[in-house]
Amino acid sequence: MSQAMNQAISHLICDCDGVLLDSESIALGVLHRQLLPYLAERNPHTEHALHGAIAERLGMMTDLLLDELDTQFKFGLRSADYASINQIVSRACSDEVAAVPGVREVLAAMPLPKAVASNSSIARIDAGLRRCGLFDLFDGHIHSGHDMGKPKPAPDVYLAAAAGFDVAPIQCLAIDDSVTGVRSAVAAGIRVFGFTGVAHDRHQAGARLLAAGAELVFDDMQQLADLLAA
Repeated sequence: MSQAMNQAISHLICDCDGVLLDSESIALGVLHRQLLPYLAERNPHTEHALHGAIAERLGMMTDLLLDELDTQFKFGLRSADYASINQIVSRACSDEVAAVPGVREVLAAMPLPKAVASNSSIARIDAGLRRCGLFDLFDGHIHSGHDMGKPKPAPDVYLAAAAGFDVAPIQCLAIDDSVTGVRSAVAAGIRVFGFTGVAHDRHQAGARLLAAGAELVFDDMQQLADLLAA
């Protein structure tokens, strides 16, 4: 067994969207609707391909996600399109967001200190956590790759979360739902469990997370305490 596997976990670091907040399913639907008109040829095949391409990139900053989709599908997006789509996605996620089922009860029962490490802005994280009654669980330990200027998959936001606790990365466990986030945690030297509870396709999402380096995947927050104790 590796040193990392033997190391006792003393701190928990959670991604926000898709782990704490069920907002990525909202973002997926909104992005798909907004980008459909830009398809050069619109038919069931291209619409399905676009949906899958968005789903694979959830967890990325929206501008980076749009960059990759613009290249792949040759949308020809302009600066005004980026701004408009960003605004629509942010508004929808703020207005419709809900807590991931069971997450408050599970985290509140855990004695481990907890942090958030997300690619969203601090303002958006703060608003979502407050709206869903989760803000008090993290004692101010909220970190934004967006605001740092070094978003996931760079390791910086996870390293900042560990540093905020004044502990080594090896003492932390990350919970993330995206390939981007899993790669970030792995690069930071942090063990990571993949969460698929609100994924569009849990089987495919789980396979992608494992391939990216997740130690395991799970789809129900009620499982987390037992997984940590194993």
